[in-house]
Amino acid sequence: MSPSNLPEPAKEGDMNAEQQNKHIHAELLRAKASQKKLYLLLTAALLLGICFILALVIFSNGTLIKIQPKDAQDTASLNIIDGLAIATGHTVYSLGGHPTIEATASGFRPLRKTLQASEMGHSVTLELSELPSQLHIKTEPHAANTNWFIDGRMITVGAVLKQDVLAGSHNIEIDSPYYQKKNLTITTKRAEVVNMSVDLEAVTGHLSINTTPTGADIYSNGQLLGISPLSISKDGGKYQLKIMHADYQDISEDVEITHAEPTLERNYRLRLKDALLDIQVSPLGGKLLLDGKAITLENPVNVQAGINHSLMYLKDGYFSQQQTILVKPASKTNISFHLKAEMGTIRIASHPTATVNIDGKDVGQTPLSLQLSALPHQLTLHKKGYRIYNKTIHPSSKSTQQINLTLQTERQARLAESPPQLNNSVGIEIKRFMPNEAFVMGAPRSETGQRANEFLRTIQLTMPFYISTHEVTRGQYGQFKQTQGAANEPMTSLSWMEAAQYCNWLSQREKLAPFYNIQGNQLRGYNADADGYRLPSEAEWEWLARKANKPQQTKFIWGDDTTIPANAGNIADEHAKGTVSHYVPNYSDGYAA
Repeated sequence: MSPSNLPEPAKEGDMNAEQQNKHIHAELLRAKASQKKLYLLLTAALLLGICFILALVIFSNGTLIKIQPKDAQDTASLNIIDGLAIATGHTVYSLGGHPTIEATASGFRPLRKTLQASEMGHSVTLELSELPSQLHIKTEPHAANTNWFIDGRMITVGAVLKQDVLAGSHNIEIDSPYYQKKNLTITTKRAEVVNMSVDLEAVTGHLSINTTPTGADIYSNGQLLGISPLSISKDGGKYQLKIMHADYQDISEDVEITHAEPTLERNYRLRLKDALLDIQVSPLGGKLLLDGKAITLENPVNVQAGINHSLMYLKDGYFSQQQTILVKPASKTNISFHLKAEMGTIRIASHPTATVNIDGKDVGQTPLSLQLSALPHQLTLHKKGYRIYNKTIHPSSKSTQQINLTLQTERQARLAESPPQLNNSVGIEIKRFMPNEAFVMGAPRSETGQRANEFLRTIQLTMPFYISTHEVTRGQYGQFKQTQGAANEPMTSLSWMEAAQYCNWLSQREKLAPFYNIQGNQLRGYNADADGYRLPSEAEWEWLARKANKPQQTKFIWGDDTTIPANAGNIADEHAKGTVSHYVPNYSDGYAA
């Protein structure tokens, strides 16, 4: 009982000492009784908890946890991570739910598992995995290019091996190219960390160097080793060799001495130091050849010393020059080329006489003899009314060039350029004819069928012309003016003016000069110099029908027989009877139209 619960002392005069003692004794008795009651309540609660735990153990599902492997069983323990359950030894008791347990054992990785309802009250096996051991091995000296093998398997490259392994015995192979190979056998325990430092033994190699010529200074990593020929022992490693000799070019090479190749042998053939050429040329712009190969003229030019070199300088229009030189090592030689101009003679004659133009400048009349530089020149001959002649000429000092020409009139030139046959823009096939002969038009009085307005006359045709090989079709005419009928049938029932207008339309379509001058649907004249389309003249048509491409002139298109032979052409025959005013009886070409 705390002092604060004790009765206050009696004041003087209120009560005597005996009364005070009685009062204190009574309070102490009441305090003891209260304390005893509290102890009884605590004891009852403790007994009730013990009974609850016993009931839990007796009436709950007990699940046996089997730990594997066998090595882990002795040190294994179980802990409840989640859920209402208790673990006693290797048995888990749960009132409900799915408790999560964790199994631990020395030298093994902890393993957690959540028990399912189907597993409660049964045996559950937990397989623990071993904790690996850790290998920490480094080389002495530090060898960064070391290959590490564990039990025959390549693991890493470097000066240090850090690797987890299973407990047990392992073979460690250390392969560093500049050191002797080393093999270790290491036995480890679970979760053990093995720290080791392995001393490597350097490879003892041999370096043999020969040079031609001898007497060269041999350097290794900047330090002089000796003079060739040289034979020396060297530890394994990487070395930068440099071979130096007066008047010869330096040689550098990186080499390695390894346990796989401990002996190195080198035979060097030294090359003299290059010489320099300072080359001057005149005129500029030519081609410089060194030993037959074109080089850029950029002074100085490097050449190999001690051998003969051929230098040649060429330029169009000039005589080339060549020199052979032999230079000393590390020397500088001045070379010069001064080319002389090459000239050639050109003699030009023409019929008729014409003006000669060289490279755009008139230089005289033919016949003409010229001295020109041996360069390509553009030759032009021109005369009014004649086709201009152009040619590129190449004068040479070796021989005189003779050019004899017969100029063509513009008409002759165009004729020579014209193709024998072509198709125009609307699909009409036209053929070139070149008449140059006399023939007789008309028919004599004695000839059957001769008419009163016919009479004989001799005609000389000399102008070449193109004419269509077939009649103009409705499809070809229809591109000019809409018409009726099949596209492949001949166009008929046209007036002469309509045919002439079609010719002018074709000329304009193909950007040719129209032949007919038609104004207001009236013919006002024609242009005899036009290159456009026109209708054939009566003489041209009769020549084509009776004489062209025949050994001798005939009366009719098909020959001299007054009876039309079969397959003579598509004409108004028996099929046209009743549709036209005149037709040929007793003849059929197989077509009504």
